[in-house]
Amino acid sequence: MARASLLQIEEGSKAAAVDKLLAGDEIVGINDIGLSGFRQEAICLVKGSHKTLKLVVKR
Repeated sequence: MARASLLQIEEGSKAAAVDKLLAGDEIVGINDIGLSGFRQEAICLVKGSHKTLKLVVKR
């Protein structure tokens, strides 16, 4: 099973400004929808979002 995780945080992005996300963090939820660990599921949720993403991550 391919887990969804952050590869990098883009310099100058809103995520970088918050300074709480780290490369390697596992994404366990997007916009109040829990992920079952599948990378493809995360990609669909991100692509379907037209506004700010709310991420829940695990270190």
